[in-house]
Order: sequence, then C-alpha cells, then structure tokens
Amino acid sequence: MKRNAALDCMRGAAILLVLGNHLGIRVPLAHTALGDFLPHWLLVGMNYNGGEAVSIFFVLSGFLIASRVIQRFGALDRIQPLPFIAHRAARILPCLVALVTVLGLLDYIGFEDYRFVKPGQSFSGATLAAFGLYFNVWQARHGWSVAGWTVLWSLSIEELFYLFFPFFCHLNSRIRVGVLVALAITAPIYRATLHGNEIWREQATLTGVGTIAMGVLMAIIAANYRPKGRWPIVMGAVGLVMMLAEMWGPMSWWRLLPNGLIAIFYAGIAMLVLACGWRSFEGGAGSWWIRRMGQLSYEVYLTHMFVVMAAVRIWKHNHWPQSMGWIVYPICLVLIWGLGEAVSRFFSRPVALLLDREVASRFRRRVLVQNPNM
Repeated sequence: MKRNAALDCMRGAAILLVLGNHLGIRVPLAHTALGDFLPHWLLVGMNYNGGEAVSIFFVLSGFLIASRVIQRFGALDRIQPLPFIAHRAARILPCLVALVTVLGLLDYIGFEDYRFVKPGQSFSGATLAAFGLYFNVWQARHGWSVAGWTVLWSLSIEELFYLFFPFFCHLNSRIRVGVLVALAITAPIYRATLHGNEIWREQATLTGVGTIAMGVLMAIIAANYRPKGRWPIVMGAVGLVMMLAEMWGPMSWWRLLPNGLIAIFYAGIAMLVLACGWRSFEGGAGSWWIRRMGQLSYEVYLTHMFVVMAAVRIWKHNHWPQSMGWIVYPICLVLIWGLGEAVSRFFSRPVALLLDREVASRFRRRVLVQNPNM
C-alpha cells in the first residue's frame, strides 16, 4: 500500500501528543517560562491530550489495516486468517518481547522508576496481562503501572481486535457493516456511562474497539465511493475543526456538552481520516520530520518512556529551575526519535521481514502439499 503523507502526519501528530502527555505529567509546560507568554489553553492542550491521541491511533489503525486487506485480497471477506495473524505477530511481537524483557530486568535489579511496588502488581502479572491482551483491564484493576508498562494498554485493545478481525471479515457483508456501525456508535455512548474509575474510563475495551471499528468503516467507504471536486478537502477541514474543538476548546464547552464533545471528536477523526484517504496526499519537504515520526510511531510508542524517565530524573536530580523545564521537551524529542529510528532499522523491521519470509515460505509449502498440481 502506497504511503499517504497526510495519514503519516496524523500519526506523527498523535505520537507527539503522547510524548507531550507523558512529559507534561512530570514537567508541565504551563509551569515553565513558556507560561509567561504562551496561552494557558495551548500549553495544557499540548500536555493533556494523550487519550485523544490514542483514539486517533485507533481510527487510523482500523482504516489502514482494512485498506491494506482490501487492496491485497480485493475484499475484506477474501482475507486469509492465518497469514494475516502471522503478519501481525511478526510486526508486533519482536518489539513487545524485547520491551518486556528489558522491563523485567530493570524490575529484577530494583531500578528506580521500574520496580513494581503497588499491591497486586508484579512482573509476572503484568507480563501475563500484556501477552494475554488484557493489560488495560489489569491496570484498571490494580492502578497505574510503572514507567514503560503503561503504554501497553492500547496495544492490548488493538491486537485483541485484530485477533478476531479476519474471522469477522468472513461474515455476511450486511452483518459485518451493521456490527461495525453498532460498535462505532456505542464507543462514545459507553464512555459516557463510565464513572469512578479514571483508568477504565480512558482505557475501556469497548470504547477502543469502537474507535477501531470507525476506521474500518471509513476504509470500506473509501474503497467503494470516491467523491469528486473539493468535497474531501471541505470534509477534512470540518473534521479537523471538530477534533480541535474537543482538544483545545474552552472548559465551558465541556460543561455544555460533557459527553457530546467526545462524540464530536470521534466523528471528526473519522471524517479527517476518510478525507485524507480519498485525497492520497503526497509529502512535502517541510513535513518529512512529522511523517517520519508517524512511520516510527510503534517503535517510538513502546520505547519513549525510557528517555522520558531518564531525562526527568536528570533534570530533577540537578535541581534545575522549574521555569527551564521546557528545555526537556526538545531534548527528549531528538533522543526519542533517534531511539525509535535505531530500533526500527536494526531490530523490528529486519526481524519482521525475516519472520514474514519464513511464514510466507511455510504457507506456500503447505499449499503445495494440499494442491500438488498447482
């Protein structure tokens, strides 16, 4: 599937919001010198839209995966379950296994920031939750996990969806679309019913699955209908405004539409993703850096907490003034980018290609054994 620069930029912007969130929890921009001349709402939005960023990832994921399946097989119901699941495993598992191994070693040696100390939390429990695809449930039950582990909640929801996705695709087309629409509509409604448990409100499985379903729906629409004229640009602009209204709008809007604003946000993501998918934007020279961040989003997402925790600890250990905390952000961005690039080039991509070739070879041999006349 040919890369779409606009979709890569969306992923890049989303990963920047995640980084801003995890840094902002520890070094809020509003408490630095930037707060003296930049609007408070802007700095707060840069620091506390991590949950919204993950929703963007979910919709993009559903759209891109479904679009690739349609392009490769011609239709969703022609998907081959075992090759699809094997390809996902080749892409996801190497980095996940490496991350859990490193985190386990840090916990074993008692490295500060990576030790399990809360009641009910342990390395074995977290590992089972991560590979069992219920880390979000585990974290909601036992509280926020230690650094490096917290990001795995979204991976659990995403891979749980794709574990059943190829079998779901073989349902009758009307049933398939009906279920996707029901999940997409249910996502904001279910989120509105959640109270009390802050973690579950942000990491609920049904809400995450519903946003991924939105992306799949947009892929189906994009594959079967392509409008002419400026309609995609107009729709994309409206969708972007809807997203920004939720992410950077005044608190009075939340009081007016406490749960409706989330539904507007989800709809805005879907509209922008579909518009970008229709237009198939090419990348400009000035956007290469954010596009690259989007392309490295998985590696960056899994590894960025190592840089964040180290940078914050060094900053606090040296007792640097709080007003200078903003300096941590560009330093972390460069280091996180470099780490993600290294992991991608020297580990995740080569290993995924090797595993993909092995799986493809085994699948071909199996087909030849079953059909010797081919």
